[in-house]
Amino acid sequence: MQRRELNALATQRGLNVVAEYADVVESGSDENRPGLRRLAADIRRCERGWDTVLLLDTSRLARQPFINVMFERDAERHNVRVVYKSVPDEDPITAVVIKSFMMGIDQWHSLTSKRKGLAGMAENVRQGFRAGGRAPRGYRLMTVETGAIREGAPVTKSKLEPNSDAPIVTEYLRLRAEGISRAAVRRQLMISWPDTSLIGLEWNALTYAGHTVWNVHNEFSSSGYKGGVKRRPRSEWVVQRDTHPALVSDAVAETVLQRIEKATHRDSRQTAATYLLTGLLKMPDGAPWHGNRSSSAELYRAQTSRGGRNMLAERVERAVIETVANDLQSPQFVRAAVKSLREKFAVTHAQDIAAARAEIATLDERSSRLLDVALGLKSRTSVLRKVDVLEDQRTAIEQRIVAWEKEDESARAVADITDAQVKTMLGRMADEMQLYERNNLKDFLATILDRVELDPDEATLQLCYRIPLRSGFSLASPGGFEPPLPP
Repeated sequence: MQRRELNALATQRGLNVVAEYADVVESGSDENRPGLRRLAADIRRCERGWDTVLLLDTSRLARQPFINVMFERDAERHNVRVVYKSVPDEDPITAVVIKSFMMGIDQWHSLTSKRKGLAGMAENVRQGFRAGGRAPRGYRLMTVETGAIREGAPVTKSKLEPNSDAPIVTEYLRLRAEGISRAAVRRQLMISWPDTSLIGLEWNALTYAGHTVWNVHNEFSSSGYKGGVKRRPRSEWVVQRDTHPALVSDAVAETVLQRIEKATHRDSRQTAATYLLTGLLKMPDGAPWHGNRSSSAELYRAQTSRGGRNMLAERVERAVIETVANDLQSPQFVRAAVKSLREKFAVTHAQDIAAARAEIATLDERSSRLLDVALGLKSRTSVLRKVDVLEDQRTAIEQRIVAWEKEDESARAVADITDAQVKTMLGRMADEMQLYERNNLKDFLATILDRVELDPDEATLQLCYRIPLRSGFSLASPGGFEPPLPP
Protein backbone atom coordinates (compact mmCIF):
# COMPACT_ATOMS: atom_id res chain seq x y z
CA MET A 1 0.00 0.00 0.00
CA GLN A 2 2.80 2.43 0.91
CA ARG A 3 4.71 1.64 -2.27
CA ARG A 4 1.58 2.11 -4.40
CA GLU A 5 0.72 5.47 -2.84
CA LEU A 6 4.29 6.77 -3.03
CA ASN A 7 4.61 5.76 -6.68
CA ALA A 8 1.38 7.64 -7.35
CA LEU A 9 2.76 10.68 -5.53
CA ALA A 10 5.97 10.51 -7.57
CA THR A 11 3.97 10.36 -10.81
CA GLN A 12 1.82 13.28 -9.70
CA ARG A 13 4.91 15.41 -9.06
CA GLY A 14 6.75 14.30 -12.18
CA LEU A 15 9.46 12.43 -10.27
CA ASN A 16 11.29 9.26 -11.32
CA VAL A 17 11.71 6.65 -8.57
CA VAL A 18 15.36 5.51 -8.60
CA ALA A 19 15.73 3.79 -5.22
CA GLU A 20 13.70 2.43 -2.31
CA TYR A 21 14.59 2.21 1.37
CA ALA A 22 12.60 0.01 3.75
CA ASP A 23 12.84 -1.53 7.20
CA VAL A 24 10.72 -4.59 7.94
CA VAL A 25 9.85 -5.62 11.52
CA GLU A 26 12.00 -2.84 13.00
CA SER A 27 11.03 -0.47 15.81
CA GLY A 28 10.25 3.04 14.65
CA SER A 29 11.83 4.28 17.89
CA ASP A 30 15.24 3.00 16.79
CA GLU A 31 17.41 5.35 14.74
CA ASN A 32 19.87 2.55 13.86
CA ARG A 33 17.53 0.70 11.50
CA PRO A 34 19.47 -0.64 8.48
CA GLY A 35 17.26 0.98 5.85
CA LEU A 36 17.25 4.36 7.59
CA ARG A 37 21.02 4.24 8.03
CA ARG A 38 21.51 3.47 4.32
CA LEU A 39 19.24 6.36 3.39
CA ALA A 40 21.07 8.78 5.71
CA ALA A 41 24.44 7.66 4.31
CA ASP A 42 23.28 8.02 0.69
CA ILE A 43 21.96 11.53 1.36
CA ARG A 44 25.54 12.58 2.21
CA ARG A 45 26.90 11.18 -1.08
CA CYS A 46 27.49 13.89 -3.68
CA GLU A 47 27.09 11.37 -6.53
CA ARG A 48 23.76 9.96 -5.32
CA GLY A 49 21.87 11.20 -8.41
CA TRP A 50 18.59 12.22 -6.70
CA ASP A 51 17.32 15.16 -4.62
CA THR A 52 13.93 14.17 -3.16
CA VAL A 53 12.80 11.64 -0.54
CA LEU A 54 9.12 10.63 -0.46
CA LEU A 55 7.52 9.21 2.69
CA LEU A 56 3.93 8.30 3.45
CA ASP A 57 3.89 10.17 6.77
CA THR A 58 6.19 11.15 9.63
CA SER A 59 5.79 7.83 11.45
CA ARG A 60 7.39 5.96 8.50
CA LEU A 61 10.63 7.80 9.20
CA ALA A 62 10.60 7.46 12.99
CA ARG A 63 8.38 7.61 16.05
CA GLN A 64 10.80 9.87 17.89
CA PRO A 65 10.56 13.59 16.96
CA PHE A 66 14.28 14.23 17.44
CA ILE A 67 15.11 11.56 14.81
CA ASN A 68 12.80 13.25 12.29
CA VAL A 69 14.19 16.71 13.03
CA MET A 70 17.85 15.65 12.78
CA PHE A 71 17.14 13.70 9.58
CA GLU A 72 15.43 16.65 7.91
CA ARG A 73 18.23 19.04 8.94
CA ASP A 74 20.83 16.69 7.53
CA ALA A 75 18.84 16.33 4.32
CA GLU A 76 18.50 20.11 3.99
CA ARG A 77 22.26 20.59 4.41
CA HIS A 78 22.80 18.22 1.49
CA ASN A 79 20.11 19.79 -0.74
CA VAL A 80 17.66 16.93 -0.39
CA ARG A 81 13.95 17.68 -0.01
CA VAL A 82 11.83 15.48 2.29
CA VAL A 83 8.19 15.18 1.20
CA TYR A 84 5.44 13.52 3.25
CA LYS A 85 2.33 12.46 1.32
CA SER A 86 0.09 13.23 4.30
CA VAL A 87 1.52 16.72 4.89
CA PRO A 88 0.48 19.53 2.52
CA ASP A 89 3.55 21.57 1.62
CA GLU A 90 2.06 24.46 -0.35
CA ASP A 91 2.31 26.66 2.75
CA PRO A 92 5.63 26.10 4.64
CA ILE A 93 4.26 27.52 7.91
CA THR A 94 1.23 25.20 7.88
CA ALA A 95 3.47 22.26 6.95
CA VAL A 96 5.72 22.89 9.97
CA VAL A 97 2.74 22.99 12.35
CA ILE A 98 1.18 19.82 10.91
CA LYS A 99 4.48 17.92 10.98
CA SER A 100 5.14 18.90 14.59
CA PHE A 101 1.66 17.73 15.57
CA MET A 102 2.02 14.42 13.68
CA MET A 103 5.44 13.73 15.22
CA GLY A 104 3.96 14.20 18.68
CA ILE A 105 1.12 11.79 17.84
CA ASP A 106 3.66 9.26 16.50
CA GLN A 107 5.63 9.32 19.73
CA TRP A 108 2.47 9.15 21.84
CA HIS A 109 1.31 6.12 19.84
CA SER A 110 4.71 4.44 20.28
CA LEU A 111 4.78 5.01 24.04
CA THR A 112 1.14 3.98 24.47
CA SER A 113 1.60 0.76 22.51
CA LYS A 114 4.70 -0.05 24.51
CA ARG A 115 2.96 0.59 27.84
CA LYS A 116 -0.03 -1.54 26.89
CA GLY A 117 2.21 -4.37 25.71
CA LEU A 118 4.25 -4.34 28.91
CA ALA A 119 1.10 -4.17 31.03
CA GLY A 120 -0.29 -7.20 29.21
CA MET A 121 2.88 -9.20 29.79
CA ALA A 122 2.97 -8.18 33.45
CA GLU A 123 -0.64 -9.35 33.89
CA ASN A 124 0.23 -12.69 32.27
CA VAL A 125 3.01 -13.12 34.82
CA ARG A 126 0.71 -12.22 37.73
CA GLN A 127 -1.67 -14.94 36.58
CA GLY A 128 1.16 -17.45 36.50
CA PHE A 129 1.56 -17.63 32.72
CA ARG A 130 4.67 -17.08 30.61
CA ALA A 131 5.16 -13.57 29.25
CA GLY A 132 6.68 -15.01 26.07
CA GLY A 133 9.85 -16.63 24.82
CA ARG A 134 10.99 -20.22 24.64
CA ALA A 135 11.18 -22.53 27.64
CA PRO A 136 14.47 -22.58 29.60
CA ARG A 137 16.52 -25.77 29.47
CA GLY A 138 14.94 -28.42 31.72
CA TYR A 139 11.38 -27.33 30.92
CA ARG A 140 9.00 -27.39 27.98
CA LEU A 141 6.03 -25.17 27.24
CA MET A 142 2.62 -26.53 28.17
CA THR A 143 -0.42 -24.94 26.48
CA VAL A 144 -3.27 -24.01 28.82
CA GLU A 145 -6.75 -22.90 27.78
CA THR A 146 -7.81 -19.78 29.66
CA GLY A 147 -11.56 -20.31 29.19
CA ALA A 148 -11.90 -17.26 26.94
CA ILE A 149 -13.02 -17.51 23.30
CA ARG A 150 -11.70 -15.25 20.55
CA GLU A 151 -13.23 -15.43 17.05
CA GLY A 152 -14.68 -18.84 17.84
CA ALA A 153 -11.38 -20.36 19.00
CA PRO A 154 -10.22 -20.92 22.60
CA VAL A 155 -7.58 -18.52 23.89
CA THR A 156 -4.47 -20.35 25.11
CA LYS A 157 -1.44 -19.33 27.14
CA SER A 158 1.64 -21.25 28.25
CA LYS A 159 3.16 -22.58 31.44
CA LEU A 160 6.25 -24.65 32.16
CA GLU A 161 6.51 -28.35 32.86
CA PRO A 162 9.72 -30.40 33.37
CA ASN A 163 11.24 -32.31 30.46
CA SER A 164 13.95 -34.98 30.21
CA ASP A 165 16.76 -32.50 30.99
CA ALA A 166 15.22 -31.57 34.36
CA PRO A 167 17.25 -34.05 36.52
CA ILE A 168 20.54 -32.82 35.02
CA VAL A 169 19.58 -29.18 35.59
CA THR A 170 18.65 -29.95 39.20
CA GLU A 171 21.97 -31.65 39.89
CA TYR A 172 23.94 -28.92 38.10
CA LEU A 173 22.40 -26.13 40.20
CA ARG A 174 22.80 -28.13 43.41
CA LEU A 175 26.52 -28.65 42.76
CA ARG A 176 27.02 -25.00 41.79
CA ALA A 177 25.32 -23.92 45.01
CA GLU A 178 27.90 -26.03 46.87
CA GLY A 179 30.66 -23.97 45.27
CA ILE A 180 31.93 -26.54 42.75
CA SER A 181 33.36 -24.87 39.64
CA ARG A 182 31.45 -24.82 36.39
CA ALA A 183 34.12 -26.87 34.60
CA ALA A 184 34.19 -29.49 37.36
CA VAL A 185 30.41 -29.84 37.32
CA ARG A 186 30.48 -30.17 33.54
CA ARG A 187 32.97 -33.06 33.80
CA GLN A 188 31.15 -34.72 36.71
CA LEU A 189 27.77 -34.68 34.93
CA MET A 190 29.35 -35.34 31.51
CA ILE A 191 27.41 -32.54 29.82
CA SER A 192 28.49 -30.70 26.68
CA TRP A 193 26.31 -27.60 27.04
CA PRO A 194 28.25 -24.39 26.25
CA ASP A 195 29.29 -21.97 28.98
CA THR A 196 26.73 -19.40 27.80
CA SER A 197 23.96 -21.96 28.35
CA LEU A 198 25.26 -22.85 31.81
CA ILE A 199 25.51 -19.19 32.80
CA GLY A 200 21.92 -18.78 31.63
CA LEU A 201 20.87 -21.65 33.89
CA GLU A 202 22.37 -19.87 36.88
CA TRP A 203 20.76 -16.52 36.09
CA ASN A 204 17.42 -18.37 35.74
CA ALA A 205 17.76 -19.96 39.17
CA LEU A 206 14.49 -18.43 40.44
CA THR A 207 12.65 -19.92 37.46
CA TYR A 208 14.04 -23.35 38.43
CA ALA A 209 12.73 -22.74 41.96
CA GLY A 210 9.20 -22.73 40.48
CA HIS A 211 8.65 -18.98 40.08
CA THR A 212 7.86 -16.95 36.95
CA VAL A 213 10.35 -14.09 36.60
CA TRP A 214 9.90 -11.09 34.30
CA ASN A 215 11.46 -7.66 33.65
CA VAL A 216 14.97 -9.07 34.07
CA HIS A 217 16.60 -7.65 30.94
CA ASN A 218 17.14 -4.02 30.04
CA GLU A 219 15.68 -2.64 26.83
CA PHE A 220 17.63 -3.72 23.76
CA SER A 221 18.11 -1.99 20.41
CA SER A 222 20.58 -2.26 17.55
CA SER A 223 23.04 -0.19 19.59
CA GLY A 224 22.94 -2.69 22.47
CA TYR A 225 21.38 -2.88 25.91
CA LYS A 226 20.24 0.35 27.55
CA GLY A 227 23.03 1.68 29.73
CA GLY A 228 25.33 -1.05 28.42
CA VAL A 229 24.01 -3.49 31.05
CA LYS A 230 22.08 -6.62 30.10
CA ARG A 231 20.17 -7.23 33.35
CA ARG A 232 18.26 -4.88 35.61
CA PRO A 233 18.89 -4.82 39.39
CA ARG A 234 17.16 -7.65 41.28
CA SER A 235 14.90 -5.09 42.94
CA GLU A 236 13.23 -4.39 39.55
CA TRP A 237 12.53 -8.03 38.67
CA VAL A 238 8.87 -9.09 38.75
CA VAL A 239 8.54 -12.48 40.48
CA GLN A 240 5.31 -14.46 40.68
CA ARG A 241 5.87 -17.36 43.06
CA ASP A 242 4.90 -21.02 42.68
CA THR A 243 3.63 -20.94 39.10
CA HIS A 244 5.11 -24.26 37.88
CA PRO A 245 6.91 -27.37 39.25
CA ALA A 246 10.22 -26.49 40.94
CA LEU A 247 13.47 -28.27 40.11
CA VAL A 248 15.43 -26.81 43.06
CA SER A 249 14.67 -25.23 46.42
CA ASP A 250 14.55 -21.48 47.06
CA ALA A 251 17.75 -21.81 49.12
CA VAL A 252 19.67 -23.39 46.25
CA ALA A 253 18.34 -20.81 43.79
CA GLU A 254 19.28 -17.87 46.02
CA THR A 255 22.78 -19.26 46.64
CA VAL A 256 23.42 -19.74 42.92
CA LEU A 257 22.15 -16.24 42.12
CA GLN A 258 24.32 -14.62 44.80
CA ARG A 259 27.39 -16.46 43.51
CA ILE A 260 26.94 -15.41 39.90
CA GLU A 261 26.11 -11.81 40.89
CA LYS A 262 29.33 -11.60 42.90
CA ALA A 263 31.30 -13.17 40.06
CA THR A 264 29.84 -10.64 37.63
CA HIS A 265 30.77 -7.68 39.83
CA ARG A 266 34.39 -8.75 40.24
CA ASP A 267 34.80 -9.90 36.64
CA SER A 268 37.24 -7.54 34.94
CA ARG A 269 36.21 -8.69 31.48
CA GLN A 270 35.73 -5.83 29.03
CA THR A 271 32.45 -5.15 27.33
CA ALA A 272 31.92 -6.39 23.81
CA ALA A 273 32.08 -2.83 22.47
CA THR A 274 35.75 -2.58 23.56
CA TYR A 275 36.76 -5.55 21.42
CA LEU A 276 36.67 -4.82 17.70
CA LEU A 277 35.92 -8.36 16.55
CA THR A 278 33.30 -9.74 18.95
CA GLY A 279 30.53 -11.32 16.89
CA LEU A 280 32.82 -11.57 13.86
CA LEU A 281 35.72 -13.69 15.13
CA LYS A 282 35.12 -17.43 14.74
CA MET A 283 37.03 -20.67 14.89
CA PRO A 284 37.17 -22.62 11.58
CA ASP A 285 34.38 -24.87 12.95
CA GLY A 286 32.20 -21.81 13.68
CA ALA A 287 32.78 -21.62 17.46
CA PRO A 288 32.92 -17.95 18.56
CA TRP A 289 35.83 -16.11 20.15
CA HIS A 290 34.82 -13.89 23.07
CA GLY A 291 36.56 -10.87 24.54
CA ASN A 292 38.23 -11.72 27.84
CA ARG A 293 40.65 -9.74 30.00
CA SER A 294 43.17 -11.53 32.18
CA SER A 295 45.20 -9.86 34.92
CA SER A 296 47.93 -9.00 32.43
CA ALA A 297 46.43 -8.80 28.94
CA GLU A 298 43.33 -8.34 26.80
CA LEU A 299 42.50 -11.64 25.11
CA TYR A 300 40.11 -13.38 22.79
CA ARG A 301 39.06 -16.75 24.14
CA ALA A 302 37.39 -19.69 22.41
CA GLN A 303 36.16 -22.98 23.83
CA THR A 304 37.29 -26.04 21.87
CA SER A 305 37.03 -29.79 22.34
CA ARG A 306 40.52 -29.66 23.84
CA GLY A 307 39.67 -26.85 26.26
CA GLY A 308 39.92 -23.08 26.14
CA ARG A 309 42.23 -21.24 23.73
CA ASN A 310 43.46 -17.68 24.26
CA MET A 311 44.87 -15.21 21.72
CA LEU A 312 46.18 -11.70 22.33
CA ALA A 313 43.47 -9.26 21.24
CA GLU A 314 45.84 -6.50 20.13
CA ARG A 315 47.78 -8.83 17.81
CA VAL A 316 44.67 -10.31 16.20
CA GLU A 317 42.96 -6.92 15.74
CA ARG A 318 46.08 -5.33 14.25
CA ALA A 319 46.37 -8.20 11.75
CA VAL A 320 42.71 -7.83 10.72
CA ILE A 321 42.89 -4.02 10.36
CA GLU A 322 46.05 -4.19 8.27
CA THR A 323 44.60 -6.95 6.07
CA VAL A 324 41.37 -5.02 5.47
CA ALA A 325 43.28 -1.82 4.59
CA ASN A 326 45.53 -3.71 2.15
CA ASP A 327 42.63 -5.64 0.61
CA LEU A 328 40.54 -2.54 -0.06
CA GLN A 329 43.42 -1.04 -2.06
CA SER A 330 44.50 -4.24 -3.83
CA PRO A 331 43.88 -4.54 -7.63
CA GLN A 332 43.41 -8.31 -7.18
CA PHE A 333 40.74 -7.67 -4.56
CA VAL A 334 38.97 -5.16 -6.81
CA ARG A 335 38.85 -7.67 -9.65
CA ALA A 336 37.57 -10.37 -7.30
CA ALA A 337 34.91 -7.97 -6.00
CA VAL A 338 33.66 -7.14 -9.49
CA LYS A 339 33.64 -10.81 -10.50
CA SER A 340 31.77 -11.87 -7.37
CA LEU A 341 29.25 -9.06 -7.79
CA ARG A 342 28.50 -9.99 -11.40
CA GLU A 343 28.18 -13.66 -10.51
CA LYS A 344 25.74 -12.84 -7.73
CA PHE A 345 23.44 -10.95 -10.08
CA ALA A 346 23.93 -13.10 -13.18
CA VAL A 347 20.48 -14.69 -12.88
CA THR A 348 17.30 -12.60 -12.79
CA HIS A 349 13.96 -13.55 -11.29
CA ALA A 350 11.58 -12.66 -14.13
CA GLN A 351 10.04 -16.14 -14.24
CA ASP A 352 9.80 -16.36 -10.45
CA ILE A 353 8.05 -12.97 -10.31
CA ALA A 354 5.59 -13.91 -13.06
CA ALA A 355 4.74 -17.19 -11.31
CA ALA A 356 4.32 -15.37 -7.97
CA ARG A 357 1.99 -12.78 -9.51
CA ALA A 358 -0.10 -15.59 -10.97
CA GLU A 359 -0.25 -17.17 -7.52
CA ILE A 360 -1.41 -13.85 -6.05
CA ALA A 361 -4.15 -13.64 -8.68
CA THR A 362 -5.34 -17.12 -7.69
CA LEU A 363 -5.35 -16.17 -4.00
CA ASP A 364 -7.29 -12.98 -4.77
CA GLU A 365 -9.88 -14.99 -6.65
CA ARG A 366 -10.25 -17.45 -3.76
CA SER A 367 -10.57 -14.61 -1.26
CA SER A 368 -13.22 -12.93 -3.40
CA ARG A 369 -15.27 -16.13 -3.58
CA LEU A 370 -15.02 -16.65 0.18
CA LEU A 371 -16.15 -13.07 0.85
CA ASP A 372 -19.14 -13.56 -1.45
CA VAL A 373 -20.04 -16.67 0.55
CA ALA A 374 -19.62 -14.79 3.85
CA LEU A 375 -22.20 -12.18 2.80
CA GLY A 376 -24.92 -14.84 2.90
CA LEU A 377 -23.97 -16.26 6.31
CA LYS A 378 -25.06 -15.21 9.78
CA SER A 379 -21.78 -16.32 11.37
CA ARG A 380 -18.88 -15.29 9.17
CA THR A 381 -16.02 -15.92 11.61
CA SER A 382 -14.73 -19.19 10.14
CA VAL A 383 -14.85 -17.87 6.57
CA LEU A 384 -13.07 -14.64 7.54
CA ARG A 385 -10.35 -16.66 9.28
CA LYS A 386 -9.74 -18.48 5.99
CA VAL A 387 -9.57 -15.13 4.21
CA ASP A 388 -7.00 -13.95 6.77
CA VAL A 389 -4.89 -17.03 6.06
CA LEU A 390 -5.03 -16.31 2.33
CA GLU A 391 -4.07 -12.68 2.98
CA ASP A 392 -1.06 -13.81 5.04
CA GLN A 393 0.00 -16.04 2.15
CA ARG A 394 -0.47 -13.14 -0.26
CA THR A 395 1.67 -10.85 1.91
CA ALA A 396 4.46 -13.43 2.09
CA ILE A 397 4.44 -13.78 -1.71
CA GLU A 398 4.48 -10.00 -2.17
CA GLN A 399 7.53 -9.77 0.12
CA ARG A 400 9.29 -12.36 -2.03
CA ILE A 401 8.43 -10.37 -5.15
CA VAL A 402 9.83 -7.18 -3.59
CA ALA A 403 13.07 -8.99 -2.71
CA TRP A 404 13.36 -10.41 -6.23
CA GLU A 405 12.64 -7.02 -7.80
CA LYS A 406 15.35 -5.43 -5.69
CA GLU A 407 17.84 -8.09 -6.74
CA ASP A 408 16.91 -7.62 -10.40
CA GLU A 409 17.22 -3.86 -10.02
CA SER A 410 20.67 -4.36 -8.55
CA ALA A 411 21.53 -6.75 -11.40
CA ARG A 412 20.66 -4.06 -13.94
CA ALA A 413 22.64 -1.47 -12.01
CA VAL A 414 25.83 -3.56 -11.84
CA ALA A 415 25.67 -4.98 -15.37
CA ASP A 416 28.03 -2.27 -16.63
CA ILE A 417 30.02 -1.72 -13.46
CA THR A 418 33.75 -1.29 -14.05
CA ASP A 419 36.87 -2.11 -12.07
CA ALA A 420 37.62 1.61 -11.86
CA GLN A 421 34.26 2.38 -10.22
CA VAL A 422 34.70 -0.36 -7.63
CA LYS A 423 38.31 0.68 -7.03
CA THR A 424 37.17 4.25 -6.33
CA MET A 425 34.53 3.10 -3.85
CA LEU A 426 36.84 0.68 -2.02
CA GLY A 427 39.60 3.27 -1.93
CA ARG A 428 37.24 5.77 -0.32
CA MET A 429 36.29 3.15 2.26
CA ALA A 430 39.98 2.52 3.02
CA ASP A 431 40.59 6.26 3.48
CA GLU A 432 37.60 6.67 5.80
CA MET A 433 38.71 3.65 7.81
CA GLN A 434 41.90 5.47 8.85
CA LEU A 435 39.83 8.27 10.43
CA TYR A 436 37.48 6.17 12.56
CA GLU A 437 37.61 6.13 16.33
CA ARG A 438 37.53 2.69 17.94
CA ASN A 439 33.76 2.38 18.33
CA ASN A 440 33.15 3.61 14.77
CA LEU A 441 35.86 1.26 13.50
CA LYS A 442 34.03 -1.66 15.14
CA ASP A 443 30.81 -0.67 13.32
CA PHE A 444 32.71 -0.30 10.04
CA LEU A 445 34.25 -3.77 10.31
CA ALA A 446 30.84 -5.27 11.13
CA THR A 447 29.47 -3.60 7.98
CA ILE A 448 32.02 -4.96 5.50
CA LEU A 449 32.97 -8.29 7.15
CA ASP A 450 30.71 -11.31 7.34
CA ARG A 451 33.11 -13.17 9.62
CA VAL A 452 36.81 -13.58 10.47
CA GLU A 453 38.04 -17.15 10.85
CA LEU A 454 40.99 -17.49 13.23
CA ASP A 455 42.80 -20.84 13.38
CA PRO A 456 45.10 -20.80 16.44
CA ASP A 457 46.87 -24.02 15.45
CA GLU A 458 47.87 -22.77 12.00
CA ALA A 459 48.16 -19.12 13.08
CA THR A 460 46.03 -18.02 10.11
CA LEU A 461 43.23 -15.54 9.57
CA GLN A 462 40.63 -15.67 6.81
CA LEU A 463 38.47 -12.59 6.26
CA CYS A 464 35.11 -13.09 4.55
CA TYR A 465 33.73 -9.82 3.19
CA ARG A 466 30.26 -8.52 2.41
CA ILE A 467 31.01 -5.24 0.64
CA PRO A 468 27.80 -3.13 0.54
CA LEU A 469 27.55 -2.34 -3.19
CA ARG A 470 23.74 -1.76 -3.24
CA SER A 471 23.40 -5.40 -2.19
CA GLY A 472 25.79 -7.66 -0.33
CA PHE A 473 28.19 -10.21 -1.71
CA SER A 474 30.98 -12.24 -0.16
CA LEU A 475 34.71 -12.58 -0.75
CA ALA A 476 37.36 -14.48 1.15
CA SER A 477 40.86 -13.17 1.85
CA PRO A 478 43.01 -15.94 3.36
CA GLY A 479 46.24 -15.08 5.06
CA GLY A 480 48.55 -15.80 7.97
CA PHE A 481 49.98 -13.64 10.70
CA GLU A 482 52.77 -13.83 13.17
CA PRO A 483 51.74 -16.21 15.98
CA PRO A 484 50.65 -14.24 19.06
CA LEU A 485 52.76 -14.27 22.17
CA PRO A 486 51.57 -16.48 25.08
CA PRO A 487 49.09 -17.06 26.44
